[in-house]
Amino acid sequence: MRLSPSVRRLVREHGLDPTGLRATGQGGRLTRDDVLAAVGAGAALARPAAVAAAPGERTEALSRMRRVIAQRMTESLHTTAQLTSAVEADVTRIMALRARVRDTARERHGVSISPLAFLAHATIRALQLHPLLNASIDVEAGTFTLHAGVNLGIAVDAPNGLMVPVIRDAQLLGPVSLQQAIADLAERARTRRITPDDLAGGTFTITNTGSRGSLFDTPILNPPEVGILATPAIEKRPVVITGPDGTDRVAIRHRTYLCLTYDHRLIDGADAARFLGELAALVDSDDWGPEIDALLA
Repeated sequence: MRLSPSVRRLVREHGLDPTGLRATGQGGRLTRDDVLAAVGAGAALARPAAVAAAPGERTEALSRMRRVIAQRMTESLHTTAQLTSAVEADVTRIMALRARVRDTARERHGVSISPLAFLAHATIRALQLHPLLNASIDVEAGTFTLHAGVNLGIAVDAPNGLMVPVIRDAQLLGPVSLQQAIADLAERARTRRITPDDLAGGTFTITNTGSRGSLFDTPILNPPEVGILATPAIEKRPVVITGPDGTDRVAIRHRTYLCLTYDHRLIDGADAARFLGELAALVDSDDWGPEIDALLA
């Protein structure tokens, strides 16, 4: 766009984009009045003025890891159709069972078993019953893959940024073995000993946001995975319980939310609801496999 010297100077002084201004001059030329009208009406796409730093403020460069995380999170939101559903689950039995086996697990296996290990084990069982959540999608190829095994990603708050190392064939592990694998990956991530192979090949991810007290979450997918589960904080809450005779009573129970973000390109809301319902039922069960049975014996 051709501008007169005075108009060019005025545009530059106000940080305006002349191509976004309404031109009323002869032959479609931009005039001083056009620029002043835009300034007065606030209609131009102006460049924000630099803001002076307040005392104590400082600007730092993003780390390489932070840039990678930012890029991947943005790409995830831009390339998938993400939706989050949640159910409230009763984990009273998990907490009671954990209290019973914690010391024995530490003595025999060297780990302090956490609620996350039980939740991860239940999630793996639910994925086997609902394999569409343990899949990856390739829209360009027009295909999706149902994975035979569960390669479970565990989000870790590492010193240099979020990392998601993977427990391969997690369906073969019980709660104790899962706890050992989680502890090993978390320790290596936090001491910068994770390898690229540890971060590859995940089919479903769990992020334990409850470890920092979060009560609810809407996690972002880790493509090409189509599901990620957030496990927020566990709280004691008063709950209405209906007895076998139909009588209601109020009881104090350990409760949490199970928050599933899924890719709506492959997973429908009904699929997500069925998976969460199954998971909530498994969480409230007494069947935790031979590893836990051995600790109770």
